[in-house]
Amino acid sequence: MISRMIKRLKPIEWVATVVSLILIVLIGIKAWQLTGKENNKLKEPISNSPLDIVFGNDSAQLTIYAYISYHCGYCRLFFTDVYPELEKEFIASGKVRLVLKLVEHSNNPDRLNEVKTAVCINRYGYYGKLHELLVTNSNVIYTDEFRDMVNHFIESDPLVAECILGNESMDYILQIRHEFDKFGFKGTPTFVVGNEVIQGFMPYDQFKSILLKHI
Repeated sequence: MISRMIKRLKPIEWVATVVSLILIVLIGIKAWQLTGKENNKLKEPISNSPLDIVFGNDSAQLTIYAYISYHCGYCRLFFTDVYPELEKEFIASGKVRLVLKLVEHSNNPDRLNEVKTAVCINRYGYYGKLHELLVTNSNVIYTDEFRDMVNHFIESDPLVAECILGNESMDYILQIRHEFDKFGFKGTPTFVVGNEVIQGFMPYDQFKSILLKHI
């Protein structure tokens, strides 16, 4: 039936049919592109907290929010392969600040203890060494040595103790967890540059090209 109808089409009808099909395809492609771009934009502002881990100055031109976990291989790859160049070229120069949002969806006591310690030490102590340790060996949190270190922090500083043992750090974990799910993020690392959402790891040159669009 269809083949007979096609054979009966006049040349001008053939042209009209082909043009119509092309237009339909182009419209579909454009709609897909627009939908994809729209889905890649964050429509709500990201919360800021005193427990956020921040690299860089508050006066920086651009803020990058990074939802990460030290137990995510690509997050650690970001810190070893991308962050050093990012720090040298953009953070140290005052152009960019990086805000870490530590994502923890499990209720494993050691994992929760890790995030609580990280955000509290960052706020009241020296976070750099702890950060290096967690990037190098994230499984250290399951050892007695790590637990002893956390207990030392608690015993040495009342402010750190109150932060780790009180509700503040747990509330922060729940806030980040809720925010991550609300925005529909699927995994770590997820970055928000301006209002552009970037999911997954990318090499530094590709990451840099995105930053330059926003600065």
